[in-house]
Order: sequence, then structure tokens, then C-alpha cells
Amino acid sequence: MNIETRKINIINWISSLQEEDILAKMEKIQKEKADWWNTVNDEDKEAINEGLEQLDKGEFLTRSQARNKIKEKYDF
Repeated sequence: MNIETRKINIINWISSLQEEDILAKMEKIQKEKADWWNTVNDEDKEAINEGLEQLDKGEFLTRSQARNKIKEKYDF
């Protein structure tokens, strides 16, 4: 059975569900899988938040500025 057939079978099964507990479990799984932030480790979250704060303060480089810094650093 291919993946598309399996998905259709699951969709059909879900559409006929009446059990609240099963639906609640499925919603929980969906929420956990839908939010990529839950898969990011704390160190990376801190770095992302720091970067967002810098952007809010206008502390950023344009693409060409970043490219020039890289060229200077690595002697391209």
C-alpha cells in the first residue's frame, strides 16, 4: 500500500471518529509536530531571539555588507 492510499484511509477513518479521547490525542500530536520551535534546542533559541532583538534595534548587515566582510575575512 503506497503512502497516498494510507493517508486516504486515515482521513476516512478520522472523518468517522466519534471518540473524543482519540481526537484529543490526535490534536496533541498535530500541535507538537506543527511547531518547529519545539524541536529547537535552548542554545539555538537564545541565538535566534538575540538575532531578532538585533533586527528590532536596526543592528544588521545588508547582504552586500555581509558578503564583503566574508571576502575580507577569508581573502577571496
